[in-house]
Amino acid sequence: MTTDTTMLRYAAHLPLKGVGEAGQQRIRDAHVALVGLGGLGCAAAQYLASSGIGALTLCDYDTVAESNLSRQILYHAGDIGRHKTEAAAEALTGLNPQSDLHTVTKRMHVADMLELFPGCDLVIDCSDNYGTRLAANRSCLELQKPWIMASCIRMEGQLLLLRPDQPEQACYRCVYGSAPDTLEDCPGAGVFAPVAGIIGASAAHFALAHLAGMDMPGGLHVFDGVNWSWRTLTTRKKPDCQVCGEP
Repeated sequence: MTTDTTMLRYAAHLPLKGVGEAGQQRIRDAHVALVGLGGLGCAAAQYLASSGIGALTLCDYDTVAESNLSRQILYHAGDIGRHKTEAAAEALTGLNPQSDLHTVTKRMHVADMLELFPGCDLVIDCSDNYGTRLAANRSCLELQKPWIMASCIRMEGQLLLLRPDQPEQACYRCVYGSAPDTLEDCPGAGVFAPVAGIIGASAAHFALAHLAGMDMPGGLHVFDGVNWSWRTLTTRKKPDCQVCGEP
């Protein structure tokens, strides 16, 4: 690390096997793009910034609403009506001014991702819609960028680390296939606030560990908040996948 002050801030990471000073420096040197600043993204962003991520680009088009405040913990009542990117960047700067924060206040499409992601070491998708996740999948495949998919609804959450640089691994489309137009969202189906925090923090865990140089387990990690259990489902690449399959 570069200074005693920086060393002190992240001192709890330094004794950890798999992290240490070298791993913490890799975190410090990394640039992460975070797509979606809802309940998942707020939790993930807090741990990324507090743990010393070097650069963090926050992507969201929405504004803060009162109904967000129970689970989107970067915001407070005074932020209602503000762009989430603006409010989140302000909160995260207060949390850790050492992280270099950038904002993209628009709905992300493939063209936007292909412009942003080349400068990033990792992408985390915390969006709330299938179309954005498909766009992230296609863009990260094209750029060979690792990315993390995090989602939650009701009392359930899912987490998936995707590695396009490992061609034998499944892509997001292999795992999820096609989604119907009536795919449920959090406002319609509901979501238990702490579940968003659990999955968002887990996404940050996977991201920071990966960036530090640790090997993280593959598969689709599924959280059941009713029974308080995790299970991991094996994912397999589909040769006939419309995105990553053989032409």
